[in-house]
Amino acid sequence: MPAVEIDEVELLRLRRQDQTVHALMANPKAKRKVLEAYKEHDPSAKIPELDMEEAARKPVEDLSKTVAELQKQMADDKAEREKQAKLDQLNGNVEAGFAKLRRGGWQDEGIEAVRKLMDEKGILDPEIAAAYYEKQHPPQAPATPSGVGGWNFVENVQDSEADLKKLLESKGNNESLADKMAREALQEVRGALRR
Repeated sequence: MPAVEIDEVELLRLRRQDQTVHALMANPKAKRKVLEAYKEHDPSAKIPELDMEEAARKPVEDLSKTVAELQKQMADDKAEREKQAKLDQLNGNVEAGFAKLRRGGWQDEGIEAVRKLMDEKGILDPEIAAAYYEKQHPPQAPATPSGVGGWNFVENVQDSEADLKKLLESKGNNESLADKMAREALQEVRGALRR
């Protein structure tokens, strides 16, 4: 090999670089960084230490990524199930409230009006919505005849069973009692229809 002449400053600089690289390669942490820096500079360079680590680390990273995705999917599924359970419970409570209103004498038209009010006002409880609806739409006072005429409105019988007994005793000939019982029946029917 032919001899190459270099000046002393260049020789000292080269020796310092060589000493620095040897010192770095002697320290395991520093060696790894030097090898990573070289691999960054030349990606096609064959560095067995880094290549083996990469080959071992890649499946673990892929597995970790898969596990993280599964955990996220499980958490999402659990949240969706909890949300659905809450919605089912809420719907059950609403339907139970409507069933209670039906048992209380509410008609389909009244229940539809309550449903509409619930949607408009964001009310979740049918009973609360029904109370609000009744407050906003009070029942009309039933029309009762007034004045003096051929009907005997002075006679007031308080007990409804007593009225029935009197009507039976008179064999239906007591006009004032029949009128009174008819008005009471009409008031009951009209009150139930308003709901």
